[in-house]
Amino acid sequence: MLRRDVGGMPLWAIALVAVAGIVIAVFLGSASAADGKAPRYTPPSDATAPTIPTPMPLAVFIGDSYTQGVGGGGVQWPALIGDAHGWDVENLGLGGTGYVRTSDVNGCGRAYCGSYGEAIDEIVGSPTYIVVSGGRNDFGLPTADIAAAADAAFGELRTRYPQAQIFAITPWFDDDPPPSDPAEFTQAIQTAALNHDVTFLDAGQPLFGRPDLVAEDGLHPNAAGYQAIAAAVAAVLDPQLQQ
Repeated sequence: MLRRDVGGMPLWAIALVAVAGIVIAVFLGSASAADGKAPRYTPPSDATAPTIPTPMPLAVFIGDSYTQGVGGGGVQWPALIGDAHGWDVENLGLGGTGYVRTSDVNGCGRAYCGSYGEAIDEIVGSPTYIVVSGGRNDFGLPTADIAAAADAAFGELRTRYPQAQIFAITPWFDDDPPPSDPAEFTQAIQTAALNHDVTFLDAGQPLFGRPDLVAEDGLHPNAAGYQAIAAAVAAVLDPQLQQ
């Protein structure tokens, strides 16, 4: 026969109620901490949303061995320009090429290297800037042929990349005088550029009379020569850049 308390409740029930009361009191006591509020997760004060870096503007350079960087020991004037402006540079310069001239393994290291107009097909992406530089390999060809090829190249660039800033730079020569009067050639390129909203730039002849800026082959710039070319280009290019 079970023993009962004064109220008739079994002793085991009284004990169970007491234990339950203790558990509830402990729970309420912990929940009332921190000014009576339940604890909640607080992120670190330095937590910030991840940022996505802004892509660098793409600048494409088309040209001959001077653009390619032959003789510079790894120094290229397009890369120097790109580094100074924070551009992603795509250098399509190929030795021996021009507005008309194509080249081969002896000039560019490939079985075939196309003219400046053909190099357009090698552009990858959507360039913000396009610089066409060169033409010395075209000297001696009929000016009419050079003018037609330049007009076609600039027209194709403008059609494919209507929003890009496109520039054409006169060709450079080494420390010796140009092989012939470049005025007729320059006029042909300038006229073709103007026909297609291409900015024509004359960066002068930074190597003229400076054998110290020419590589041992006597034809191409050395590292210092490419630095001088980059400075000459920046002097005429920078004022034309859209901000």
